Parts: sequence; C-alpha cells; structure tokens
Amino acid sequence: MQFLRRCCEHGKCYSCNPNPLTRCLSPGTGERNLPVEILALQVCCKQAQRTFLICDMAVESITLLFFTWIISVGAASHNESLEQGFCIDHGATFERVFAVPHEAALLDCELVKDIFLDYLNIPYNVTWYNQMTGLKFTGEENHVLLHGSSLMFLNISMEHQGHYLCIVRTPKECYKQVRVLVVEEMMSGACRRPQTALQRMHGQMNDNLRCPLSDFTSKVDSYSIHWYKGCELLQEGSRFHFTDNNLMLNVFKVSPNDAGFYTCKMIFNVSGVSSVATETIECDIVETRSKKPQMIEPTEDTLKIAPGSAINKACRVFLPGKGVQMMIMSWDMKGNYVSSNTSERIHQEPLRELEVAEGWQVERILLVSQVLEKDFNLNFTCRAVNRRGTAVGYFVLQPADPDLILPIAFLATTILLLFVLGFLLYREFKVEFALLFRTLFPFLYPSSEGDGKLYDAYVVYPRIHGDTLSEAVEAFAVKTLPKVLEERYGYRLFILGRDNLPGQAMADVVEETMNLCRRLLLLYTGSSLTSSDGSSWLEQQAGFHQALLDDSLSVMLLEMEQLSDPSILPESLRLLRDKQGALQAWNKQWNWRCTSMKEATEENEKSLSSFTLSARFWRKVRYYMPVRGKAKLHSKRKFLFTV
Repeated sequence: MQFLRRCCEHGKCYSCNPNPLTRCLSPGTGERNLPVEILALQVCCKQAQRTFLICDMAVESITLLFFTWIISVGAASHNESLEQGFCIDHGATFERVFAVPHEAALLDCELVKDIFLDYLNIPYNVTWYNQMTGLKFTGEENHVLLHGSSLMFLNISMEHQGHYLCIVRTPKECYKQVRVLVVEEMMSGACRRPQTALQRMHGQMNDNLRCPLSDFTSKVDSYSIHWYKGCELLQEGSRFHFTDNNLMLNVFKVSPNDAGFYTCKMIFNVSGVSSVATETIECDIVETRSKKPQMIEPTEDTLKIAPGSAINKACRVFLPGKGVQMMIMSWDMKGNYVSSNTSERIHQEPLRELEVAEGWQVERILLVSQVLEKDFNLNFTCRAVNRRGTAVGYFVLQPADPDLILPIAFLATTILLLFVLGFLLYREFKVEFALLFRTLFPFLYPSSEGDGKLYDAYVVYPRIHGDTLSEAVEAFAVKTLPKVLEERYGYRLFILGRDNLPGQAMADVVEETMNLCRRLLLLYTGSSLTSSDGSSWLEQQAGFHQALLDDSLSVMLLEMEQLSDPSILPESLRLLRDKQGALQAWNKQWNWRCTSMKEATEENEKSLSSFTLSARFWRKVRYYMPVRGKAKLHSKRKFLFTV
C-alpha cells in the first residue's frame, strides 16, 4: 500500500485508472523515458497489485462459502418443515405400545395399513422422528433398527418412553401419525409384565391362546418362543400342544383351573443382534353352552284365528357354537312333512340363517293361505335335529272368540246415557220422586207420633198494615197456607193470633209453642224484616235462636218478593238463606213464560191474594215439611231413610 501511495504521489497521477502503473505515468510519457527510481517503484507497484488480487479472491471465496452455508441451512430447515408441516395429521394412535427395560419393542406405522397402501400398490416411503428431540431416525443409532414401516428398539430403557412420529409419503400425499411408547419397570420377583392382554378359553372343550408377539416374526432373522404359566415353564404333553412355530398354545379339555396368567417369551436374532420380547396374557375361562338346538318359538302356543284368514308363523331355533353347524329343521302336520311348494295352501319357506354373538339363529316360516275348519285343534309342529339332540315346538289353531267390543261399547254407551238421563230427571223432578216414594212407602219413614210435638210448622209472617204486598203475604199465610196444607194434606200449623188463647203472654206463647213445632215456616219480603211489628220481630228472633244456636228447629224460608239486594236482609237470615236456600214464591220459572218486571210484580200480588200458586210450588213446600211416616220407633233400630 505504501508503494502504491509513493508511486502515485511521485508521478502525481490521480486518475481513476485501475492500473497503478498507468496512474504513475504522465500523459504522453513512455516507460523508457522514466528515471531508475520510477522504474523501481513500478516493480514494487506490480508486486503490490498481485498481493491485492490474491486478497480480493480470498475474501470473495469466504463470502461465497458463507452464503452457501446459509442457503443450505435454510433449505434443510425448509425441507424439514415441508416434511412435517404440510402432511395430513392423523394424531396419536389410541393403542399404546408397552415395554419393560432391557427388552425389545416394536412400533408399526399404522398409516400404511389404514390407507391400504400395500393393497392398492401405491409406492411410499416411511420416515420416523423422535418428537422429544426432533431428530430423524436413520437406522444407524445404537440398538435401533428400521425395518420397512416399523421402528424396532432392541434394548429398551426408561429414556425411550415418549412419542414417536412416523411420516408416510406417496407421490401425491403426505401423512403423519404419532405412536406412544410406555416403558414400565418390572416389579421385583414378578413373573409377568405389568400390562396384560385379555383372552378367553371355553370350558369343557379344546381351546387355545395366541402369543401377541406375531408381529416380530416377519421382521427378525430367527426366533424361539417359550410359554409360561405364572413362573412355571410349560412343556408339550398330554394337555398342552404348541403349533404355528409355538405362537399358538393349545389346551385340551379346558377346566376352571386353567385360568390365570400366561407369558410367551420370544428370543430372536436380527442383523446379528440378539434380543428378547415378552407378552403376558390374562386368561379367563367361560362355560360352554350345550350344542343342542334350543327352540325359541313356537312353545306350545295357541293361536286363535277366524276361518278364512291367513297365518304366517315362524319357527326360530338357536344353535350354540361357532363355525359350520349341521342341522335339519322342518314343519310337519299330523305327522306329515309340510311341502315347500309355494302353490300349496299350507307350505313352508326355505331356511334362513343369521350368525349372532354366540352361535346361529335359524328360522323357517310356515304359511297358511286360508284357514279351514279342519285345521282347528291340530298340532303344527316344528322340529330341529342335529347330532347332539332335537328341539321341538308346536302351536294349535283355535276359532277366534266373537268380537264383543261393539256390543260392550254399545251397552256401556247405553248405560251411560241412561245414567245421564236419570241424573237429569232426578235433578229436575227430585221433589216429585221423593213425594211419590213417601206416598208409596210410608212404612219406611218413622212416625211423628210420640215425638212430643203438636204442630208440624210454626208460621211466621210480616204484619205491616198499609202495605199492599205485606197484606197479600198476610192473607197468604192466614188463609192460603191453612187451606192447602191443613185441609188438603192434613198438616197442623200454628199461626199466632189464630191458635193461641186470649190473654196469654206473647213471649211465653212463642217460646213454648216453638218447642212444640217440627218446622219454622218463615215468610218474608224485602222490607218486612226491617219494619215488622213487635210480635213478628219476637217470633223471628225466637226462631233464629233455636235454628242457629240451639239447632233444635228446622227452618223453611218462603221468599215472597224478588230481592234486588239480598244484603238488606238481617245477617242471621242471610246465613240461613245461603246455607239451605229459600222457596221463591215470586219465581215463575215453572210457568215457562217470560214477563216484564212490572207484570211479574202485579202477577205476584195477584197470585198471592187469589191463591193461584202452581202445584209445583206446593210440592216443594210439602217436600220440606215433616215426613208423615208410619213406621214405629223401636229401641234397637231406627229407620233413618230420607230422600
């Protein structure tokens, strides 16, 4: 650098020519005209030029190598992401691979089987990764082998437990799946592995157990298998026999004592390395069903059917056991085989067989296109026969019972209608029915003689002078009531002012007479109870006292006027009215015609004064009057019949 600087300073050439010699030459000056010093400097400049060229080439080479390394690392990372990130993820398999330390474990890439790559003859390759470290298995690792789509560990340790990723690539797709390896320590002194596989054998017959290590056989060079029950080595003999290169343990005449833990141990060589793998089977013994056919239906059935109908009856038999079963099954009638010709009136269909969980279910249908009278009370028999036994079932045809649904429904409807009609009639004519019954059967009601009463009813009516309605009510009480009840029907009434003796104290007469009466017949209007005279008020109070407080006197209310507001009545009367009701002399419902309020009031007054109340009103009055019975009272029994 100093040479170049000196050269350039001496020649005073500062052009941008990259040749350092031409920089030191004056324009138009040849090399021969230069002094010796300049020539010496020229030689130095040429040497410096060569040095700088070599340095520039070295720097460029280093830079090129650096960028090449960056690109290769990025490409490798990109390739790895392409391998795993863009594959169809099938997640982790449900099945775990269990192993114990110092033994072998085999991980199969199940995707090859699931996608049927071998069956479809699709080219593929499998790559395995350790998900814990992210490293790819190459097959050069210690005690690890790659065999086709399988990853084999020849000497397991606790560090091998974890998740392993297999990636399957085809020309068009990429798939990945995780297999889980679980490593468990063996218990001290244990003769079986911590994890077991469940298998069953059937009692009282020959059965077998299969070693779960069959996947190893196609991937190892040579192997030998030994069987153990518990810690005891099994030897081939009268009860145990080994087949399929000792992968199958055959047991003769299986008994409950054969239950327990069986271990198959494989010692193998692969690629010049020896290893061992074991699996433990937990064996259960199940009882074996008899091979005799079992009849499901028919089982001594009785089928009721109308003549001319068609029937379709199935014979179902269960045949225990797996594999091919030989059995003959058919219908017969009167000891004759039923034809299979479908043109016959009675024929049977071909056998139908269905394989179920523990055997076979066999079915054969009997068809009768038209049932005749001669078919009744005959046995239609189904027989199932094999070399172990016979199953028999039959059914009998009988005439169907007559259809009684319609007659029963008609009878029930008729009874219901009669009940409803009777209820409506009783509700409408209850009074008439009761009076008729009393007239026809008076001996069912106790006689009133000897009860200490002199009168059937005590009549209380309003005594208000100057009021047309009150005068009409008084005329009704004094004239009409006695005329109808006493003269026509023989009742005895007590009316104050008519039946009492002159000069008697009114209070004493009212109290004593009410004790001698069986009913209190109270006639009232809207104003009579609030403005009645002294005698009426006394009678009312005495009657209410005995009816409400002493409960010794029954009260019959006769409402002689339509009340617009029942609240104007005294509280005691409202209580009685709400409790038992009142006979409404003003109500003309039984006349079956409508009148105006004014016409109704005029008609009420006219009716009360002219004694023209309807017969139905008088029947209601008689209904609430004491019953005039003829039965005598006895000390040991009483007739309490009331309607």
